[in-house]
Amino acid sequence: MFKKSCFYLSSILIFFFLGPMVFGQLSPITGTSISDDNVKINITFDQEIYSNSSCSTLTCIEVNDFSLSLSGGSATLASTTPITITKLGNFNFNVNWESGEPNNAGGEDYAHHWPSGLINDYPNNQILDGVLEVISSASPTISGYTYFATWPEGSDCAHSYYRANTAKSWTDSKADATAAGIALGIGADLLVYNSQEEYDYLVNNHQASVGSTWIGLRQYPDAVDYSEPTGGWYWDDGTPVDNSAAPLTYQITIALNGTPNGDEVVTVNPVTAPFSIFNCAGVSAISQTNRANIVGLNDMVAPYIVSTEMSDDNSSVRVVFNEPIFTDGTNPILNTDFTLSIDQNGSAANLNSVNPTSIAVYGRVIDLNLPMNGLPITGREVLTILPSVGSVLDAASNVASSTQTNNVVNFNPPKTGPVYLSNIYKTSVVSGTITIAEEGFLCNEIQANNYNQAYHDGIIIEPQIGNYIIYNIRYSYPSQLVEGSDFAYFHLRGFDQILEVQKSNGLIVGKYSCN
Repeated sequence: MFKKSCFYLSSILIFFFLGPMVFGQLSPITGTSISDDNVKINITFDQEIYSNSSCSTLTCIEVNDFSLSLSGGSATLASTTPITITKLGNFNFNVNWESGEPNNAGGEDYAHHWPSGLINDYPNNQILDGVLEVISSASPTISGYTYFATWPEGSDCAHSYYRANTAKSWTDSKADATAAGIALGIGADLLVYNSQEEYDYLVNNHQASVGSTWIGLRQYPDAVDYSEPTGGWYWDDGTPVDNSAAPLTYQITIALNGTPNGDEVVTVNPVTAPFSIFNCAGVSAISQTNRANIVGLNDMVAPYIVSTEMSDDNSSVRVVFNEPIFTDGTNPILNTDFTLSIDQNGSAANLNSVNPTSIAVYGRVIDLNLPMNGLPITGREVLTILPSVGSVLDAASNVASSTQTNNVVNFNPPKTGPVYLSNIYKTSVVSGTITIAEEGFLCNEIQANNYNQAYHDGIIIEPQIGNYIIYNIRYSYPSQLVEGSDFAYFHLRGFDQILEVQKSNGLIVGKYSCN
């Protein structure tokens, strides 16, 4: 946290010989990166930065020195000011290992203090107190922990340090530290050393408090630099243990409303009214336009079903997701990645299998061919489609829930026909009012192009009373059935019958012979 000193003599000489100078504008941010959970943003700078125009005074960079904005996507910022800010270490911590450590003597992937304060690797099943570091100089009371230090002493940007009252494994101590931070609403985690000065202060002045404790340093077997026993060691802020050559980096935490879908872009800028960030020469930092200060949020929205639609012949169902889906993150979806169930509702129709017989994938649109048996289908059956547990993922490896809301679809009544209904028709508000002698024109032969093609849900080709005309009820074709009064009378071509249909639902309520 301590700032570099400036060489004022050279500045004075330049001023004496050249007169007052107008410094250029400063765009110090050279890069950004974001944690997988979209909580922490690392901001990299090309030089040391200060919160005043003279680096002769000890100051700290604070959350109010930066502003945030977000564009795109579905999430929004809960605050345009960072929640916390901390300077990350850029020193080589390896000098603080105990002699001969780390040695990986039996799955030792976690770091702790020896009683002396030096560092040793240890297995997770060892039981120790954890050291909690809180990004606050106020040293609040925290349940389950005992406060013991604040550093740097007397600084507004100091951190507070606590020792856990209960010894646990490293992973349990880590979980407790994370929970404490959430409860406080400020940054808190297992102790991360960001400088040799911080380590020296705590070990030299509070050895009894830090001795025999877990810290926020562990070894990751999947890290690109992993090797035993010294490779792959990282602090919980994401920096490696030998981070001596790293550029100056500050880590901020942000708060979001909603769940990011990956289309969001966050921009980080120094506050400029008034100017809040300066370099050692006193040049103020401006809002950057080179895009080095923006970072995209990670997609956190799990894929979900938007709609389902049964095919006309009940042989397949189309499932539409909100985004393209995969199995195992990148591989194509398989038929076993979906689970089917059916409510028969008195029907004999059932499923041969809980999985589709085959699938066809068109990005986020999936056609599932249904494994039906026990026909005929009556139209009373209801199909439920679910992603198999843990099998359906999006490109960001978010796993689809096995609980969905748009995944239920009705089967269609079976289509029989086609039959042909005349466009010449009569309507009534009362069923059974047709008098053939008076309305004989309905039975007159008319041209074939004056008939509507229709289907019904009966078993035999000739529609019967009690069947339903499903011409416009299930298939959305234009029809005379949607016009006029409550009942319609049509000539049923080929059967020399007049058909009476209830127009609200297509129910056939009467048949009258033309003879």
